[in-house]
Amino acid sequence: MSTVLSIAMAVLVTAQAQSARPDSAAPASPREPDASWKPLARSLWFDPARKQVIIRARVVLREGPLEHLMCLKGTKEHEAILATDAPARQIHAGLLLTGAEEGHPVRFLPKFEPPAGSPIAIELQFNEGGKPKTVDARKWLRDAKDRKYLPENWVFAGSEVYTDPITKQKMYAADEGDLITVANFGSAILDLPIASSASNEERLFLADTARIPPLGTEVFVFLRPAKGRPDEKPR
Repeated sequence: MSTVLSIAMAVLVTAQAQSARPDSAAPASPREPDASWKPLARSLWFDPARKQVIIRARVVLREGPLEHLMCLKGTKEHEAILATDAPARQIHAGLLLTGAEEGHPVRFLPKFEPPAGSPIAIELQFNEGGKPKTVDARKWLRDAKDRKYLPENWVFAGSEVYTDPITKQKMYAADEGDLITVANFGSAILDLPIASSASNEERLFLADTARIPPLGTEVFVFLRPAKGRPDEKPR
C-alpha cells in the first residue's frame, strides 16, 4: 500500500473518531468500552493511552482447520474463529495510529517471501463465569502436526490495493474478508511471517476447541505493537 494512501486512511479515521459513536444496539460486552477509548467506526475503537486498537467480534467456529483467526462478518466464517463487522480499512488505519508500520503481504513470485511488517500482539477478552477473561490469541490455535501453540506474533502486512478491471476503481483487498489470517493471503491485514498454506491438505493450524468459548460469545480483540520478538512465546 502506498504511503499516500496510508496517510489518507489515518486522517480519515481520525476524523471519524471525532464523530462516531458506539453501537448502542449491540449486546452486552465482556466489559463496556472504556470512556477513554476513541470510537473509530462500528465495533472499532482506539485506546490512545495504551496505543492499541480494540475490535468487537463474535466466536463463529470452535473446531477444525483454520485459514483465519478473524474474518469480516458474512465472508469466511467457515474457516475463521472470529467474525466482526468492523470495516477493514479502518482497522488498517487504526493500526497506523498505534505506531505500527505496515510491511508487505505474502509474495509468491518470482520466489516466496513471507509477509512482513511490525509484529502485532493480539489479546482476546471475553466473559467466562460472569467475569472478563483475557488470553493471548495464539493460545486458541495449535499446530496441526505437533499440536504446539503458535510461536510467532502476527505481522502488519497491510493487505493490497488493486484496480478493478471493470470499474477501474482502486480496491482494498481486505474488504473481501481477510482480516487476521493464519494461512498466507495477499489480501490479509495481519498475517503470519512464515510459509502457511491455505490448501485443505496442508493447513498448518487447528482451532483449540477446549480453550475457545461457546459459539456466539462476544469478544474484544486487542491489537498493539508487540514489545518482544516476533516469535515471543504466548503467555
